[in-house]
Amino acid sequence: RAHFSAFVKGLADGDLARAQLGLAHSYSRAKVKFNVNKSDNMIIQAIALLDTLDRDVNTFVMRVREWYSWHFPELVRVVPDNYLYAKVAVLVGDKASLDAAKVAAVGELLGDADKAAEVAEAARTSMGQDISPIDLVNIETFARRVIALAEYRARLGEYLSSKMAAVAPNLAALIGDLVGARLISHAGSLTNLAKAPA
Repeated sequence: RAHFSAFVKGLADGDLARAQLGLAHSYSRAKVKFNVNKSDNMIIQAIALLDTLDRDVNTFVMRVREWYSWHFPELVRVVPDNYLYAKVAVLVGDKASLDAAKVAAVGELLGDADKAAEVAEAARTSMGQDISPIDLVNIETFARRVIALAEYRARLGEYLSSKMAAVAPNLAALIGDLVGARLISHAGSLTNLAKAPA
């Protein structure tokens, strides 16, 4: 290899090194391209991100609840669901500005006119303190971010379900998408999981 350029006519000094480098690159590309664990890796990353998002969204919603409860503490009792709470908080804003149009919008959002009337009654008799416009803007901005994050989490769950249906349909049918994805993640790959004892 050291004297290859002397043995082969027309071969420059750097040509052999470039050929070796090109061969190594093409071999690596082929190995990556035909990696059987490629889809498994997507499932492992998706389930890890899903767990992180669940934890973060719960933390952020608790922060929205605590922050907005200074102004409208009764809303937590009326709307216990985290995602709906954030959406109602953005929609209501300042409880003093809750008019008939906003109450109708809250009823449409919750799918229940009685709940909307309960929110309006709670806002009328609320013991919460008044809120400045700048504080309200900050709360609404953060709540919108939390809503967007929760919606992205739902889309990621659908993506994971479609990936599991394509990569491991039997496993998904047997124990469900989330548990199956966690098993694949824990094993390291679908191949390792298949080799594991029952």
